[in-house]
Amino acid sequence: MIALHKINVFYVVVLAFLIRVLAYYILPGLDFPDTSTYIKAGDELFTNGRIGVDNVMPIHPIFVHILHNIIFIKLANILFSTLSVYLVYELSCMIFNNKAYATFAALITCFYPYFIFYSITGLTESLYIFLLLGAFVLLYKKRFTFASILIVISILHRPTLDLLAPILIFVFSYYVHKLHINASIANVLKYFVVYILFMTPWWFHQFNKYNQFVRLNLGDGIVWFSGNNPDNHSGGGVIGSIKGDDMNLTLFSSIANPIEKNDAMKQAAFTFIQKNPKRFLELTTIKFIRFWRLWPYAPEYESPLYIIMSLASYGVILLLSIIFLIQYGRSYFRIISPILLLIFYFTVVHMILIASIRYRLPLEPFLIIFASAVAIHGLQKIHGRQESK
Repeated sequence: MIALHKINVFYVVVLAFLIRVLAYYILPGLDFPDTSTYIKAGDELFTNGRIGVDNVMPIHPIFVHILHNIIFIKLANILFSTLSVYLVYELSCMIFNNKAYATFAALITCFYPYFIFYSITGLTESLYIFLLLGAFVLLYKKRFTFASILIVISILHRPTLDLLAPILIFVFSYYVHKLHINASIANVLKYFVVYILFMTPWWFHQFNKYNQFVRLNLGDGIVWFSGNNPDNHSGGGVIGSIKGDDMNLTLFSSIANPIEKNDAMKQAAFTFIQKNPKRFLELTTIKFIRFWRLWPYAPEYESPLYIIMSLASYGVILLLSIIFLIQYGRSYFRIISPILLLIFYFTVVHMILIASIRYRLPLEPFLIIFASAVAIHGLQKIHGRQESK
């Protein structure tokens, strides 16, 4: 058996970088419409002082505008994806105190097809995963102020953690690190101070744009409606797919005011849920399956090759993660409780709103950490039995 604990993680990180550069060389033209949206939003912010798009947060537009060129954007994503390999290693070391587990987790992250794929796009995933992993590393190290900064930056990048963040900090402080209740409350208060300081420029931007306070953006209306309306059948928010559309936005085309349109979309979703509770529950099941789906939903990625690649990577990781939780979840419950809370939160949010493997992707580094531990532990037991014969 390979002595994983003797492998220097630096070489794994370098290998991850080379693999991603090679992937970019093979697929240089891998672009998506979302990238153009962020580039346009960044140009608007730096030219007019105001983002025209209503459903984006500012960090990614700023990120792509500063880099300016799509090649530099993709190279930056490659760098963030590469650094995330090391963060996975660090997290695994802190959770299990076992270098073999951590090195194996880093190796899997290095070769993981989904991370490689998203690293060579101009999409938001690579930067977001880096911020999320960085925040968790700092939280495990009790660096609550710096962790709070990364969390708020992640919210300014993608607002998913907005509701969970203070709870997460309290769980780390009080339950994982066993700090006194007063110290734990103080850490939560520090987070809110950081939150206010970092969010205030964005709030000024939003007030200047809409003439009223908008805490995040106007993306909640469309995700509520797209996930909860009579036309939704896939659990996602798909428009223009050969599998059919999940919503009809022409219902709101006559509403010019963006805040009124956002409110109308939310109200339509709430009315649908209230009048169709059975269908709402059916959709939550569909979204749960869609969120944890073993291969992509998009028709262009449903070929046998992509399905096999997904089953051999994510499918195996998911199975081993479940085995880890069954066998060792109670033993490690205290230290992994924030991760379990994160997984539960992401799952519930996307069962209610819309689901996609893109929204699940930030959880996969944590699944890799769990899967690596159970895989290496199992291999070590087998190796031990063979040596004793």
